[in-house]
Amino acid sequence: MRYTPFASDIEFPFYTALSSIKINHDKLDDAARKVLGLYEVRPTDLPNASCRMQIHGNALTSDETPAGFYRAEGMIKNVNTLEEYMNIDKAHILQQSAKTVWDAICDGTIYSCPSLLASFFILSYADLKKYKFHYWFAFPALHSSPSWALCGETETNGNPGQTREAGSPAGGLRDAEISNLVETVKTWSYSVEDRQRGFFLARRFHDASNETIFESNSGNLDNVTESSNHDGPRWRIAPLLAYENGFFRGARFEDCFVCFADPSNYEDAPGWMLRNLLLLVKRRWGLNKIQVLRYRDMQPHPSRGHHKSTVLTLQSDDIHAPTTAESQFSTKDMPKVTGWERNPAGKLTGRFVNLTEYLDPKRLADQSVDLNLKLMKWRISPNLDLEKIKHTKCLLLGAGTLGSYVARNLMGWGVSRITFVDNGSVSFSNPVRQPLYNFADCIDGGVKKALRASQALSEIYPGVNSTGHVLSVPMVGHPVIDAEKSRAEFDVLQRLVEEHDAIFLLMDTREARWLPTVMGKAAGKVVMNAALGFDSYVVMRHGIKAIAEPPAELGCYFCNDVVAPMNVSRLTRGLDVAMLRFNEVCQRPNT
Repeated sequence: MRYTPFASDIEFPFYTALSSIKINHDKLDDAARKVLGLYEVRPTDLPNASCRMQIHGNALTSDETPAGFYRAEGMIKNVNTLEEYMNIDKAHILQQSAKTVWDAICDGTIYSCPSLLASFFILSYADLKKYKFHYWFAFPALHSSPSWALCGETETNGNPGQTREAGSPAGGLRDAEISNLVETVKTWSYSVEDRQRGFFLARRFHDASNETIFESNSGNLDNVTESSNHDGPRWRIAPLLAYENGFFRGARFEDCFVCFADPSNYEDAPGWMLRNLLLLVKRRWGLNKIQVLRYRDMQPHPSRGHHKSTVLTLQSDDIHAPTTAESQFSTKDMPKVTGWERNPAGKLTGRFVNLTEYLDPKRLADQSVDLNLKLMKWRISPNLDLEKIKHTKCLLLGAGTLGSYVARNLMGWGVSRITFVDNGSVSFSNPVRQPLYNFADCIDGGVKKALRASQALSEIYPGVNSTGHVLSVPMVGHPVIDAEKSRAEFDVLQRLVEEHDAIFLLMDTREARWLPTVMGKAAGKVVMNAALGFDSYVVMRHGIKAIAEPPAELGCYFCNDVVAPMNVSRLTRGLDVAMLRFNEVCQRPNT
């Protein structure tokens, strides 16, 4: 016998789902998890496009089988490194996967989950930074020994299945019988769970006297469906378990069929899962000769052509050996196993897919930013709340050197909402030390820093939500020139403080920090202050109470300085304060 191996067919959304689960749930855990496989009977497809194991986008999270599909039980092991993917013991993986099927056959649990006969295993490695996926499917198939062959045919050149004819269409069944069979199978499939639908028993009887032949050993006739058509031969359909309850007792050989939904459209090569079904027949039931019905009709009355279902009469080479299940179970060792999928070139190797050209660049950027942060979290700080950081709304007062670097750092931490406040324009001295600006921004008097800074952030990372406000912060000690304008700017600043969660004080002067400091304290906001001077450099947090018993107040920038804010820094400023850090390091390298 020749068999048509499954061909893996992964939907694009599955890769996205696999990436999401790896990042958000599995992390460094590479333990195997369940995955739902689906195959379908499509008799009109070309043979080389048939027998496909489909992995849908929700295969990792859904356990529901869509209408028209048959399920297969799968596992996926997504390892952490390419080296592990290349060097893992693949023979052991295949043996363990096959052992699951073998154990289920031996202990009888296969009857509760016949879809395990079409099981599979996926070994994968996802390069989440480059969106490249390596994977290899295994479809474990247990070899029957001696092998099965069509009745009257022998093996040629040692290769099973080099036969002249695979089987007669419908095994001599008339179209009316097949139509009746299809209707009965459809009715039966509604009464059983989806794990049962791909494998079943069919019994044909010819007159009313046969109606009471089958009586379960337990007296339970659940999940047995009988055709309602009384014209000609009739059918009873039952799950595989019914065999051990005497489903075929008293029936003629030619009226007993072991059936499976066959996705293969090759006439001389049934689907891959038949290997495991035949092993069950031999090892569990002790049979050496059976009729196998390749169920390949989805409609009772095909719109064009004839029915596609065929019947194979198979026998094992030990046809004259004892036919008891006990004799078949005398050998407890698991049979030979095969099953790793070949690539399109026919080689035993895995497959590779590069999705970068198919993904939205903005989405790629989003996922890459998240991935770097989550990798750091997994290895260094498992309790880090990245979602809280991401959704923190940050107000940056000042879009100069400090503002530029703070904004870039905030984006690096995944912060997606950044607002700038600044009243200055980009000058020719700014681009060399303020990375959000370039030379073109200085032409014609320079663009406004707040507006250009927010635009630059969007150019760097489209996922950021950034706005800019051209605004002068009212400063204590400075004369009020335009009271109405100052009041309007005060109101805008107060609204911005209330709308944001964290306030960064990054201005050039001490006195510009005073009003935002008071506003932050009154609104209960986190205030981060970066202040510079010739003799000091300080970064401090204030504005909300520390978590302590009893709760302690955090002193602000001005609470810890004996000098009151006044109009001094702007009047006496001879150079940009942002240069002081670099100059001080150059002058005093050992401090």
